[in-house]
Formats: sequence, C-alpha cells, structure tokens
Amino acid sequence: MTRNENDQTGANDEGARPVDVTDGDVAELEAQLTARGETYARVTIVRREPPVSANVGDRAVVTADGELHGWIGGAACAQTTAISESAAAIEDGEPRLVGIAPDPEEIARPGLEAFPMHCHSEGVLELFIEPVNTTPDLLIVGDSPVARSLARLAAELAVDVTVVAPDGSDDVGDAAVVTETDPDAIVDAVGHAPLVVVASMGKYDARGVAAGVRADAPYIGLVASDTRSSEVVERAAGVLDVDPEAVREAVTNPAGVDIAAYTPAEIAASILAQVVDARSTAGGSGGRSSGVSTTADTAETAASDDEMTTEGSASPDELATDPVCGMTVEPASAPAVEHDGTTYYFCCEGCADSFQNDPASYLDAAEGSV
Repeated sequence: MTRNENDQTGANDEGARPVDVTDGDVAELEAQLTARGETYARVTIVRREPPVSANVGDRAVVTADGELHGWIGGAACAQTTAISESAAAIEDGEPRLVGIAPDPEEIARPGLEAFPMHCHSEGVLELFIEPVNTTPDLLIVGDSPVARSLARLAAELAVDVTVVAPDGSDDVGDAAVVTETDPDAIVDAVGHAPLVVVASMGKYDARGVAAGVRADAPYIGLVASDTRSSEVVERAAGVLDVDPEAVREAVTNPAGVDIAAYTPAEIAASILAQVVDARSTAGGSGGRSSGVSTTADTAETAASDDEMTTEGSASPDELATDPVCGMTVEPASAPAVEHDGTTYYFCCEGCADSFQNDPASYLDAAEGSV
C-alpha cells in the first residue's frame, strides 16, 4: 500500500508509519540543506492523541520555500499549519510549540499556540518547530588593509569568512581565500545570500558588487568615495546587464556606521557593526533580496505575468484560502470546487465536500468576517 493509499483509507490511524518516509531520509535532507547553507525548520511531533496517522518522534523538514519533507501525519490541515508556522519560525528565528486539535481551547496553555484540526481524523498533534539557521557567510572582496582587518575581527563572530584576493593572503586569520575575481566563480565559492563587503580599493570592486548581486546578498557594503562608488555601480551593472539604478539600490556606500573612524582597523570595526546589524535584519529566511533581476529573471517574470486566470480563481502559482477551515492551500495540488463561475480550493476532500453540500453558508460566513 502506498503512502497516498494509507492517507485516504485511514490505515495509519492507530499510529502506523508509512514505510517510504524514514528518519534517514529527513536526516539526509538536513545534511544537504546545511551543506548548501540553506535555512530550514525542523518539525517534531512531541505529543499525539489518536486517531492520527503519526507517532511521537516523527519529524519533518520545512524548507525556506515552504516545502514539507518527512512525516507528521496525513492530515492536510496539520501539514498546512506546520508549514505556515515553520515559515514564521524561519522569519523570526524563534522556536515554537504548536498544538492542533478539534477544539483548540482544550489544549491551549501558556507556551503553546493552538490551532483547529478541521480534518476528519479529529486527533490531536503537538509539534515542536525549531528554525535551523546555518552559519551566515561573510564575503570580503579585496586584500586591502581594511579588508584584512575586517577578516581578522570577523573571526570573533558566528560567520564563515571568505576573502577574495587574487594574489592570496596570509593575513586574514582562518578565512578561506578565493583567488578568482570572476563573479560566477565567487558565487560558486561562497554560495547563496552572503553578507558582502567590497574593499579592494578600486582593483576589482565592480566584480565584487556584481558577485554580491548575483548571489542575492542581503547586504553589499562598498568602501569607496561617492565618485568611485558611481563608477563601480555602472561597471557592475554592465557585468550583470541590468539597470545601474537597481544595483545602486542594493549597495550600501560608504560601508560602516557613522563614527570617527580613520585607521584601517577603525574603519573595519565600523563596517563590522553594520554587518552585525545586517545579519540580524536578514534573519533566518536568507535575508532581504537585492531586488535586482538579471535578464533571465526578467523574462521569467514577464512570462508568468502573461498567464491568464479565470475571474475569481487563484493562479496555480498563488496561494488560496480554504473557505471552510481557513487554511492556506496551493491550488495546483488542492481539491477544487466550481461555484457560480469561481473556483474554490480546499485543504482536503472533506472540506471540499462540505462546501459543495452548502456553499452559501461558508461564503456568507466569509463575507460576514470581512
């Protein structure tokens, strides 16, 4: 029997675990996400009351893009709650204890946030959701005195430091050194969404900025005068083939907090303070996007904008709200019901059937809550 068949027949209601989901699978995925430097949330069942198709200790991983991998039972509303609360945990960096029950008030207590169980299993689940924030990367582009001082000072922070220095450098502490200045090579070396400080003093600043933009860095600090900053932005935009204004908005110049800093070490200290602030602002979700789209990104966005949808229906790429239970669902994979020319989407067949039997009651309730 497949997992889907188990979900539909209720064969797991006594706590049996589907054979195709193992702790090994989840552990392997966690290792892969950590190796790629991606943030995720770990979801573990800490309490259950039957009938639910999961056991205490069952766990899953929710990635930053909202995909759930693993097993926390087959109830669609439980999975939806786990995904939405995992997204919140990734965003604010705080773990949470979540309860899901037919009557949330029965399990509500300090330290636990209770949600309704609308699915037919009517069991109770309590989930511990823990954001796993991998160590952020700090990319320092340059082998200037400021860059070397910054690399040494940053060793005291919980960051992985990489320095771009074509001639190598032995004065950057334990930082990794990349000798290539090609933006793609830099991105390959450091990965997605690093914090970036560009301080090559004009030697290859534009390539460093371009690498930061291409890596979707939440912070790109540039050590340069206003005049040279404009030149760097123009050259970086040329490398990326994008609007210079978009690059300019992604760059912080001058890098560092406004203090009386004159020596390389003092300037590095002021930059480090800004890096710390940017790291906390970026949070576990990978940070603010640079907002710069490459030519390929723009073409993809334009294609998606051309997709037409039926009036009153959600695009398959957008999320919809189940009018019966209020859960957020993905239209592409959700049960759907057509009513008066509008398509409505549901977390499970049970909600779809309830709506189809009496759509007016749910639509009237929704209008009354607005």
